[in-house]
Amino acid sequence: MKTTFCQPRFTGQRFDEHTLPVEVARDLAAYEALVIDLAKHLYKLEKPKRTRAPRGFAANFRLDIQEIGDGSTKPLLAVVMSGMLALSNAEPSHFERARDLIAECVAAPDGRLPELFPKELLSHFNQFGRSLRDGETLELPLPTTGNAVLTAERRKKLVLAASEEYEREVELQGYIGEVDWEKSTFRLRLADNSQTIVPLLPAFRDDAREYGGRSRHWVIVKGVGTFDAWDRLKRILSAESSEVVRNVEIANRLDELTQLAPGWFEGAGLAPDRERLSQFSEQLISSYPDSLVLPAIFPTQDGNLLLEWNAVGDPSLDVRLADFSGSYHAFDDDGADIERDFRLDGEQGWSELHAFLSANIRKRQA
Repeated sequence: MKTTFCQPRFTGQRFDEHTLPVEVARDLAAYEALVIDLAKHLYKLEKPKRTRAPRGFAANFRLDIQEIGDGSTKPLLAVVMSGMLALSNAEPSHFERARDLIAECVAAPDGRLPELFPKELLSHFNQFGRSLRDGETLELPLPTTGNAVLTAERRKKLVLAASEEYEREVELQGYIGEVDWEKSTFRLRLADNSQTIVPLLPAFRDDAREYGGRSRHWVIVKGVGTFDAWDRLKRILSAESSEVVRNVEIANRLDELTQLAPGWFEGAGLAPDRERLSQFSEQLISSYPDSLVLPAIFPTQDGNLLLEWNAVGDPSLDVRLADFSGSYHAFDDDGADIERDFRLDGEQGWSELHAFLSANIRKRQA
């Protein structure tokens, strides 16, 4: 037996094409779990002599996405009932009342929850609505008229009404300070010198072993964190992905250069060819030696690049993207020019460049 149950509405840029991102679909699964738990609570309130809901009360209830409607994104949720639940006229009303009570809870003024909504179930909002970003909403129809509007901030307040901490999705960047193989965690040191412990994903173990303690290579961690009411990170609960960004300083700089537009220099200046810049960036970032100091990278007005090292002899490398060639220049101890050209269109040329740089670039004395 299948009947229409609810049609929430998602608004925001991600929903303008009337599609439902896969990550947002988790909110609907969390909504179903909240409906079930709240329905059980309402049942026990009506029958205080019962210690739990009857067998099959939740097993025979589920919500399916029947269709996606227009008007931002409006997934039509149908309730599918089977077994004794489908034959009963009383038990389904607990789920419908739970649906309405959830909407009333979302719409309630701060500090004034509906009387029948138990505080212990507010923890469900750690999952329900967690995918919402700034500027996005999830609207639930109210039992009378209008909609209850769930935002990231409203979700946070609902959880904090019953707890000192709340959960939300997080993306962190930093380097691996150390790895605890026994606990399957690693210490992520962030740009502000703070640190947090991150669960070590099985697929990331080899990368953690290779890049642990190498501060110029950063990790981007996406997962779920616990925060206090002041949005201070307390801990990472789970990691969904961990990705290494080699040589993050020059990687970020090269990303900036891809955004240059023609006329970037006082109305003049060619922008680097993005495809060729991308190819050059990939080679430089992936193969640059850890033992070699990182260069500063500048665009030139003719659409090419200049790499400069803060080292003895003021070494530099003019890179021509059109043919992937480089011209090195520096001064020796007597002030004479040191010059050499490199072909950077293959692995051999890059290997020769890195070997030459490693042998010739010397740090300045402090």
